[in-house]
Amino acid sequence: MADIKETWNRHGMDVVNGNMAGLMGDLTPAAMAKAMGLAANPIQAKSIEVKDLGGNEVEITYVGDASRRTIWSKWEETSPGKWQIADLVERQ
Repeated sequence: MADIKETWNRHGMDVVNGNMAGLMGDLTPAAMAKAMGLAANPIQAKSIEVKDLGGNEVEITYVGDASRRTIWSKWEETSPGKWQIADLVERQ
């Protein structure tokens, strides 16, 4: 299984590439509703910037041609080697 930093990078690229199956597997049931709220305004990006905040928290900035959107998320290890988002919010 991937470590948490590899998971963050893969997750960010799944957003960029529109890999919905991968994204759904990254969400705990508690985080699903918040993610669906963000999906109402889809992220359109070409690259990501990942900032490790410590304590299994990360900010991933999605960079597009004329926009940047940053999503904060808290991850938890739900089973050995499986990391999922427990909470998330868009940062301004």
